[in-house]
Formats: sequence, structure tokens, C-alpha cells
Amino acid sequence: MKRIAVSLTVITMLIILFIPTRAEISDEVRQIQKMIEAKGLHWTADQTSMMDLPFEERILRLGLRVPGEIQKEFARLDKLTPPALLNTEDIFDWRELNGVTPVKDQANCGSCWDFAATGSFESAILIADSVELDLSEQQVLSCNTGGSDCDGGWMTDAYNIFMGYGAIDESDMPYEADDEVPCTQYDYDPIANLDGYVNVANNVNFIKNALLSGPVTTTFTVYNDFFGYSGGCYEHANTEPTNHAVVIVGWDDDECDGAGAWIVKNSWGPNWGDEGYFYMKYGSCRIGSNSSRPTYNESGYPEANFPSETITVFIAPEEETTEVFNISNSGEANLVYVIEAVNPANQDSFGYIWYDCDSPEGPEYNWIDITGYADIIDFGDGLDDGNSGAIPLGFSFDYYGNVFDSIGICTNGWASFTDFHIVEYGNVGIPDSELPNNLLAPFYDDMNLEHGGNIYFYTNNSDTAIITWHEVPDWRQEGIFTFQIILTAPNNIKYQYYSMGPGRLNECTVGMENQNGSLGLQVARDENYIRDELAIAFNLGDAPILPELWLDIDPNNGIIEPENDVDVSLTFSADELDIGTYQGFLRLITNDPNNGISDIPIILTVGTAYIDNTIVNKPDRFVINSIYPNPFNPTTTIEYCLSKDGNVNLEAYNILGQKAATIFNGHQSAGKYAMLWDASDVSSGIYLVRLTCGDSFDEKKVVLLK
Repeated sequence: MKRIAVSLTVITMLIILFIPTRAEISDEVRQIQKMIEAKGLHWTADQTSMMDLPFEERILRLGLRVPGEIQKEFARLDKLTPPALLNTEDIFDWRELNGVTPVKDQANCGSCWDFAATGSFESAILIADSVELDLSEQQVLSCNTGGSDCDGGWMTDAYNIFMGYGAIDESDMPYEADDEVPCTQYDYDPIANLDGYVNVANNVNFIKNALLSGPVTTTFTVYNDFFGYSGGCYEHANTEPTNHAVVIVGWDDDECDGAGAWIVKNSWGPNWGDEGYFYMKYGSCRIGSNSSRPTYNESGYPEANFPSETITVFIAPEEETTEVFNISNSGEANLVYVIEAVNPANQDSFGYIWYDCDSPEGPEYNWIDITGYADIIDFGDGLDDGNSGAIPLGFSFDYYGNVFDSIGICTNGWASFTDFHIVEYGNVGIPDSELPNNLLAPFYDDMNLEHGGNIYFYTNNSDTAIITWHEVPDWRQEGIFTFQIILTAPNNIKYQYYSMGPGRLNECTVGMENQNGSLGLQVARDENYIRDELAIAFNLGDAPILPELWLDIDPNNGIIEPENDVDVSLTFSADELDIGTYQGFLRLITNDPNNGISDIPIILTVGTAYIDNTIVNKPDRFVINSIYPNPFNPTTTIEYCLSKDGNVNLEAYNILGQKAATIFNGHQSAGKYAMLWDASDVSSGIYLVRLTCGDSFDEKKVVLLK
């Protein structure tokens, strides 16, 4: 990600590249000012009460530090498919529902994390008990044991205080914007205790659903012009990590010319912005990142109960069947639910699937060193931001339904089959309609060859090309990175990472997208995912048939009162399906704080049947067609053909010839079949899956990895 060489350069760089301690600020400011003077740049901004503050004081009003383990947790959450909405109103505002306490001012202390957590807890109490409390932020600042202070922190340190000792009143420990104030919380009785908190994925639907229970803490990136906000829709490009924590109190889909905006409570006092609030366009400035919702309800919570095991269904072609999925509420409040069918998260609708070497189905890490014989790409004057232009591959490569014979390579950790002059450094999410498109992004970030390293290109002019970024530093020189793309015709893509970091590993985008940015796979974005000796493969399979096309859910939403339940009908239809196996998830979204989102795997197998005494799709051979996934853990699907009726044995044997499992034993008619093997009770290893029927015999190797 890049310093912005425009009028906002000086402030933007200092704010978003680090959260300095108060002692460090003057030296850092002088260094940045010298750089700006040397480049002849300047900045201007409308003066407001906040903008009139000295620069050093403005940046002290930030203060977010997101721990690495927390980033990993949110990275996992953010990959979830967006749920259906529990509330579809255009405008929802807790200010109008008496669910928000007064705006406060954190002053010259980087305690936004404290005010965000405390503000959301105050709202939870107000909503549940109709009592407006003024909780002590100084208690959290002085008494937390997680290391959070005026130089920055994280909301969990506040939540832990509220869940442990409990929150005390503001009058007991008045806020002094000073983390050197002694902790005296034990001299006072707590006035509220937090039950817990729930992390919320960064998606409009997820956040809207969470808001129905109360305001949500979140984080975003403050840029210099934001300090001067005075009302209306605010938006800014997403080019840097988050650095400020606030509270979302509602939404307005009509704001930002209909693009929609969050209604957000800040902690810079009621004289800033729109009486202490602001409207920010959905997705702008990374807002929605690292969100959480405190749970507090003395009257009790709903508690969802439902089957969590895999739903396995077998039906004949052109037939349908109905299964009952029971949801009950054993809690003390009404349970609101929405249920829908979704695709696996690691596959897009075109058919591309990604796996890394940590998954059973994933590729093997096998670094290919091309530095001794490959071409070094000459970027001319573009060592900082450069694009190679079109480089011939020497063969044809299929990508999202198009065929390409050349590729452009950017210094900033990405390549494109069409964008040969773009040098974009500000990594965005995938997919995204903005250029570059037709994108391969192994480590999309702001890299700079001026500080060292080379980028190599090799092709065998037959079926393989390799691009290696070799010991290339990032622009801030926080890490040195060696990674590569391997293209193998006709359509296989592999990323490998040899030596990465140590810094900047949580500021990149990894993935791929199509020609207009409407479709793609995001493996990671701004999270601690990349490591040494990692391999990621993108393989093209059959385009998935979305579960919503073969599964009908009735009712798909509703309210269940305490100690009641509902039977949901799941109707599976094979009207439009060929013989084979289809997979997806049943996603249950509820207001249960402990079961907010649950994904239950679905496996639908369409098999052979007789219609009018005629075998449908009778095959002409006896064979095991495929075993997928392979390697697997702990289940895999075995598809096979029978050219005649008979007693069928489908078994698995280890390499010593010992039978490990009987997968199926019984009579089957000629036709195509798919059987699920659950090897939960079998040890890791190589197995032969053997199919026999009379004198007919076939077998295939499969690998079980646990």
C-alpha cells in the first residue's frame, strides 16, 4: 500500500503508516516534513475545530492495535458467504429507538478502542434495561491487563474488565485521558457486568443483522480529510490498514446517492462532525473490519438447537424428496432465524477452486528456483511502480473462459492477462471492478525494487511459465519477499512463498479475479495468512450448480418463541441434475449470541433408477470414475459405473492388502452411482478403493490425511 502523492500526502502517510507514541511524534513529524519539502508537496484542508488542533494532537485521537490472533479470527469470518437479512428496512437508527448514550470525547489519548467498547456496552444496557449508565473509560484505561493504553489498544481488553470485575460509574474514576492514573476500581462496586461479546464478519448483511440486537463496535482507516468532516456521506479509497475504533449505531441505504452508509458514533466530542456522528459509505476506509457486539440481557437470550451433522440425501433422476430440519428454542427470549442454501466458500460460480498446502486436498510446496536461468524483467524507470507490458507466454492459457498468450507483470506483487500498463499499489478486496482485472494476485501490495531485488520470468514455450519476485522489499522496507506464480497449461495456477517478511504480511491481497472484476476468489486480505513454505493452487472444476437450484426451504425465516420449535421442510429436486454428487451448505442465521451463524454440510447424490422398466443412463462400462476430494479428510465421494446388474462390493484396502473398510455391499442395478466414504475411524495413509461385481473389477488409489 502506498503513500499518496497528492495534497494530503504528509498527513495521510503519518496517520496510516503507524500509530506513534507521544514521545515519538515530534521526530516523526520532522522526518516527514523534510521529505515533503524535498518533493515540493503540500497539503490543505478546510479548518474546523478538529482541524484547528495541532497535527500532533489530531493523530493522538487515533489508537487502534489489532492483535495478530484477532486478525486471523476475523479473516476466517470475513470469508463467510453473506447471509440473508433479518431486517430489510432502508433505515435503521438506534438513536431513534433510545439505544444510544451521549457522545464523549477521548481527548489527547489513543483510547478510541476503550470508548468504542464502553459506548457499545452502555447501549446494550440501555436497550435491555432502559437505564442510561455513564461507565468509566478511565477504569478500562488504568485497570486493563492486556497492555492497551493511550498509545493504542484493542476492545477485548475493555470487554475483559466488564466481564471480570464489572464496570464502575464514571464518577468513581473520572476520565483523565492519562493511562498513568492508578487503578482504583476495587474501591467501588460494579454497576454492570457484561455477559460476553460476539465477533461480526465484515459484510453489510452480517453487520445489519448484528445491529438488530444493539450497536456494534468496528474499525476503519482515518485519513486527514476525515478530521474535518462536518456532515453528509464520507468515503475514501481503501489503501491502508485500520487505525481507529468507533460504534456503528445504524444504517441508511438512501445515503451516498443510494449506495448506503453506516451511521457511526465517534469519540471526538459532540462538537465534531454531525453532533459527534458521521455517515460513512458501506465498505469505505475498511469500515466494518474487526467488528464486535457486546452481549448483555438480564431477561435472557434465545438458544437455538438444531441438527449439526452432515445432511446426506440420495435420490433418483427427475425425482424429489423432502427431509425435515427441526429448529428449537430452549432459551428465554424469542429466536429469530433465517435459513438459506449456500455454495462452498473456496469455489466461485465459474468453477475455480482454491486450496493451500495445509488442507488435505491442497498442493505440495515445491519451490522452483529460476534465478539462475530466467530473464530479469527490465522495468526501466518504474522500479517503484512498474509494469512489464505484455510478455509472451509461449503457449495458450485458459482463464475464466478466455484464452491468453501473454501476461503483464507489476512490481506490486500481481500479474494480469490484459492490464499491461496499470501499476496499482493499493490492494483491494477480490473481486473488484476497478483495474487491474484478469488478475493473479500472489502478494498484492506496495513493493519497491528501488530498495533491491529482481523479478524473473521463465517459460519453456510449451506449457509452463514462472514469475518470481525475488527478495523484493515493500515500500516501507518492513519486509523482504520472495514468492512466485506458476502457470501450467491449460488452466492450472499455483502460488508459492519461499521467504516472506518479517513485516507487512498482514497488508496484502491474495487471490484471482476475472476480466471485469465481477467474479473471483479471495484467499486473504490484510490478515496474517502468508508464511514461508506455503503453496496455494487454483484449479478449474465443473461450474457448481448452486444449492438454491436443487434445494427448496420452507419456511426460510421466522420467529420461534421460548420452549417451542419449528419443522423446516428441505425439498431436494433432481429435475435439472445429471447423475452425480452435489455439495453445499445449509446456513442458519439466528439472533442466538452463541449460534449466530452455522453452516451444515449437504451432500446430494443423484443415482440410477428404473423409469417405465428402462434403465436411465445405462453405462457401457464398469469403472470407478473418480474419487473426490483426493487426498481427503475424513470424507470423500466415490463415483462409479456399473454396466450390469449384480451384487456390488465397494471396499478400501491398505498398502499391505488388509481390508480397512466396507463402503457398500449389496445389489445394484446397472447405472451410475456415487457413494460417500466416511473414514473417521480409519488411520491416515494410502488406500486402494476396490469395486467388484461378479467377474468385473476396478480399483483406484486414494490418500487419507488427518
